[in-house]
Amino acid sequence: MALFPFSVFAEAFAPSNRRGSRAAAFPTDVVNDSFLSPFEAARTTTAASTTSATAIEPNGSNDRRLTRSDLNKMTIKELKSYILENDMEIPRGEASQLKLKKQIVDFIWGYCNDNGNHNASASGNVNGGDDAYEEDDADDVNGESTISASDPDQTIASNSEEVIVDLSAHANGESNDRIDRTDAGPARRKPSKRSMGTGMPPLSTTLSATATKEPRKSSKSYNLTPKDRIVLDVLQIYPPLYDAMIAAYREDNDIDDDHPPLLDRDIDLERFCDISSLNYKVPDDIGEGDIRHRYHPILRKAAPTDMDIVFVGTASCTPGVTRGVSCTAVRLNWRSGRTALGEGQERKMTTKEKGVVEERGPTGGTWLFDCGEATQLSIQRTSSVKPGKISKIFITHCHGDHSFGLPGLLCLMGTDRDRDAPPVDIYGPEGLRMWLRVAIRYSVSRVVPPYRVHELMDVPMAPEWEEGHLKNGRYYFQLSRDRDLIGNGGKGNNSKGWSGRGTRGLAGEDPASWISRAPMINLEPSKDFGEIEGGRDIYPLYDHPDAVDGAPVWEVEDEGDVVVRAAPMSHGVPCVGYVIQENDKPGRLRPENVTPVIQRNYDGLIEAGVKNPMKIMAVVKSLPVGGSYTFPDGTVIHQEDVVEPPRKGRKIVICGDTADSRALEGLAQNADVLVHEATNTYLPGVDKDTNLRLVTKDAKVHGHSTPFMAGNFAKRIKAKKLVLTHFSARYKGDQSIESITIMTRMERQAMKASGLREDTVACAWDYMVLPVQQTDKS
Repeated sequence: MALFPFSVFAEAFAPSNRRGSRAAAFPTDVVNDSFLSPFEAARTTTAASTTSATAIEPNGSNDRRLTRSDLNKMTIKELKSYILENDMEIPRGEASQLKLKKQIVDFIWGYCNDNGNHNASASGNVNGGDDAYEEDDADDVNGESTISASDPDQTIASNSEEVIVDLSAHANGESNDRIDRTDAGPARRKPSKRSMGTGMPPLSTTLSATATKEPRKSSKSYNLTPKDRIVLDVLQIYPPLYDAMIAAYREDNDIDDDHPPLLDRDIDLERFCDISSLNYKVPDDIGEGDIRHRYHPILRKAAPTDMDIVFVGTASCTPGVTRGVSCTAVRLNWRSGRTALGEGQERKMTTKEKGVVEERGPTGGTWLFDCGEATQLSIQRTSSVKPGKISKIFITHCHGDHSFGLPGLLCLMGTDRDRDAPPVDIYGPEGLRMWLRVAIRYSVSRVVPPYRVHELMDVPMAPEWEEGHLKNGRYYFQLSRDRDLIGNGGKGNNSKGWSGRGTRGLAGEDPASWISRAPMINLEPSKDFGEIEGGRDIYPLYDHPDAVDGAPVWEVEDEGDVVVRAAPMSHGVPCVGYVIQENDKPGRLRPENVTPVIQRNYDGLIEAGVKNPMKIMAVVKSLPVGGSYTFPDGTVIHQEDVVEPPRKGRKIVICGDTADSRALEGLAQNADVLVHEATNTYLPGVDKDTNLRLVTKDAKVHGHSTPFMAGNFAKRIKAKKLVLTHFSARYKGDQSIESITIMTRMERQAMKASGLREDTVACAWDYMVLPVQQTDKS
């Protein structure tokens, strides 16, 4: 179980009366005689403080405040020792610049006044909490906010109210609705070796007596920053994490288990909020055992359904300890004759559900979208996806974190699949067929099941991508053509359009690319290595009714009840996004309205030549809208009286890697679930020497998106739910409070851009299962 992340709380709970501290830049909540219960976190507001950076008091120290004059009186050797003793991080490349005494003094002064981020102008907003950048981001969720420079010597003021809440409410399983007002001052924290928060690090690294394990009374007051409120929100959502913090605090303070539940008066707030002093247990269960499956808002009230999404891998680039790389499974549970309940749980379908299966036919299974490196290992860790049930695999683009796992997965599927089973259908951009054929033949993998590859031909590069001057097949994002930077009428934005380069895609533009060279390879398919005939070449339609911005659409697959289409993404290689559209379904028959009439007319129906009168139910169900059926006794049943209204088919949108999903906008309208990548973002207080605008530019240059960009697209297509995935390796996917807090902040960024509610947005984790609910009537 988890405690407050050190990077968040060591800074957040520093006293706000330290002049020049970053804490003074934040609105603060002052909590007296109690720790803020996570169930009250959402009700907190901010407290006023005005400070100036004329002097700095050592964190928790009884020494007098240090001024710039004190630093000037120290020798260069003493200043350098001071930096080493207090573990000040010197940015790469700047160590060689700290030669003169003035430079060293400026570095220490700026470091302590700006929490180690002394280049304030490069950092954008230095406040460090989500609320701190809210105003800057409000005008442009695509990263076009204006980031103003900040001088550490300037005065920053904020206005707020002060709040008191009671920790005992959570200990008793209750919520405390009573809020009192107070004007108490800030609390003093114990000193630490390095001040991760505000103020000058202490000259002495020896901990004071306050660091002992003797139980003490709770602090008189407590400062709450915007980042603290996010963490408390997380604790409010995930009670097991809160319980783990209490357990860690008991152990750290040698409190017996027989001791009654801890109340606010029992907790030393200073130690309770010091993550470095508490060792909590992080849950490590996966699938249904993951605490997020039970408590995350998007799943809290989710009911099982016959279509769901399993996020097998949610990372980008390379697989890690807490996340596998891209792989998303769509389970069509009605086709397997079972309704999934989650990890390892299934039940037989009811008679009503069997009727749905009869409507749709016996074929089906699990469809995978992307198959990154080590996907076969990830699948073996969960029972939510069975290799033998995978019937289709869709690849968005050729990058390894989306395709390297395909040969290995096919080998795994071959060991768990009947040889007479239907072949596995594989779809992807042009060049996939020969690449897979070469990989399987080179590795002599005869165990693979029968498969066939259907290629999406002539996938174009987005018009904002141009080949570099070396003409080596590498394409670069042209910021001058980015419509978010220059506006829809910007010069060059649509000067070529999607078809401006021609209609042959990369094959017609780069003769040295694999796509161009693959057809020249003389390697025929072989049944001995699984590949059978029947693979199709699927060509784009530029005149498709759902085409947008001149981009083409591919009609990928049509199975009668489910249709798959694709459109190009804006990425450094040919890439597509897929739309899975379930066809509208006829309304279900209300048997309770028909059965009594059939039983009353049973003999009459037999006399009329009906061998099995109960089959009249199928006749009634198939009546056209406005139709009717007359029974022998004269009873007339109208179709609308016994058949529910038609049900609108569900729609799932799965974007590949993209810096702009605009080409999918027509196909994706009113999506039930949008799965969109959010590789990177800017988190004030976590990311240094950058800002939202720079991070957004960097993401686009690499062909990727941020939560703001994903949320903006969700808003444009009116998506009902948004799930973010494809996270950078720096975002862990475990259940620690540090990771969940980061993900919560990213979810809130997407919520802000999309306008969606908390229970409709999620950052995916591995083995998350999201039911796709039937919500609308036709």
